[in-house]
Amino acid sequence: MNVWQQRWDEGRIGFHRLEANDALVDHFCHLDLPIGSTVMVPLCGKSLDMHWLAEQGLTVVGIDMVEKAVLEFFQDSARTPHIERRDTETKYSSVPFHLYHADFFEVHPDEAPFEAWYDRAALVALPSSIREAYVEQLVALTSSDAKGLMITFDYPQHEMQGPPFALPDSEVESLFSPFFEIQRLQFTDLTLEEQREFSRCSLSVFLLTRR
Repeated sequence: MNVWQQRWDEGRIGFHRLEANDALVDHFCHLDLPIGSTVMVPLCGKSLDMHWLAEQGLTVVGIDMVEKAVLEFFQDSARTPHIERRDTETKYSSVPFHLYHADFFEVHPDEAPFEAWYDRAALVALPSSIREAYVEQLVALTSSDAKGLMITFDYPQHEMQGPPFALPDSEVESLFSPFFEIQRLQFTDLTLEEQREFSRCSLSVFLLTRR
């Protein structure tokens, strides 16, 4: 995970978008969340998707191991958060946002269990060796009827050294099927659109519902 700290330190955050993700906007309705619900955003960075979620009337809980990302989220939105430091995590709050500077695998958010979660680029940021632990923590932090939106990125792994790492549909199935019903909402072939020279490249959006 040190690679992400290094990227933030060096300002290499090309993954940060200046507007809400189209896939979130297009498929948010599938979460069917009433106003006032709480949504978790693992490995959130300073994503503007969190502002979009808040505009839908939600409380947003982000988690990121890079403190610079958390601080810049509040700085960029001209907010001064309340800070609560704990043994292994620090909570930054400015309603409706609660961001934790913490290791996702060890965090204990006050707001858990969560009714919903949104993964724009969290799982694809992790190598396969720790993805099972990510899913187990996701299950531990969500309610028995929680729903999640997840965006994945797939390409022949040998053609690029991640992150982002390839996440094929077969791995989504093996990781999530014991705990979630899986529905693919979108498949987009990016092979001709990507500037990288992949032999194939695609984006998928999944709706994951706890069993």
